[in-house]
Amino acid sequence: MARSYRSEAHKLRRPTTVAAVGALAALSVLSTVLTFALAKDGPPSAFGSSDGLLPPLSALATPAGLVLGFRIGSTFTGLLLLLLCAAMIATEYGQGTIRMIFMREPRRVSWLVGRMGALLSVLVVALIGAFVISAATAVLMARIRGVDTGQWWTDDALRRAGKDYLNVLVGTTCFAIAGTALSLLIRSTTAAVLIAFAWTGPLEHIIENAWPDAIKYLPGLVFANISTGGTSDSGYRGPLLLGILYAVAFATAGITSLARRDVTA
Repeated sequence: MARSYRSEAHKLRRPTTVAAVGALAALSVLSTVLTFALAKDGPPSAFGSSDGLLPPLSALATPAGLVLGFRIGSTFTGLLLLLLCAAMIATEYGQGTIRMIFMREPRRVSWLVGRMGALLSVLVVALIGAFVISAATAVLMARIRGVDTGQWWTDDALRRAGKDYLNVLVGTTCFAIAGTALSLLIRSTTAAVLIAFAWTGPLEHIIENAWPDAIKYLPGLVFANISTGGTSDSGYRGPLLLGILYAVAFATAGITSLARRDVTA
């Protein structure tokens, strides 16, 4: 497992990984800029429900305002990671490199654990970088929009910021597990990416429009709820528990497929 971790960590130094980390940082900056640019006057209570998707200016001046843009953009971060993970292992199947890996390392599950460990290590660092860049962007945008930042540096604000980071980390980890499981089950890069995008993009939101409670049950919406800290409609504890169950189910399905299906023939 340790050897697999080191090997996969070395492979993640590729330019494509750097590009993905850069895209994550860019998404955080864009989300923060838009959060401040589109904010209008209104009570803070208007934000956090299905009818209040964008925060008012008054919400940006609260202890949560420093990383509000980072939190709101976490849904797109999760989708990006889902698509990347859906493509990564499926690409190795398509190129045949995974056969060579398993001829040298027959312990498939250990290899997968090491690979996911390396990926999540990169994710932790990348999210810290995106978090810091987003906070710096928020400070700049607050000056432009005239938002009072006096409450941003209190103990309560720093605790909230740490909690928001952990929520985003848990939510994006769930997206990563789902994407990896999808690639292990389908083994086709194009099909895995298309299914991941179609399901978590338009399809789940179409279902949500017809059935508002879908936000509490569909996996992509549940993972997004975890990342954003929940809403007044769905809460937080319910999505967190269900999201963990979904992640365990996806991981089990992926591991079972990897362990039992032939890849060396």
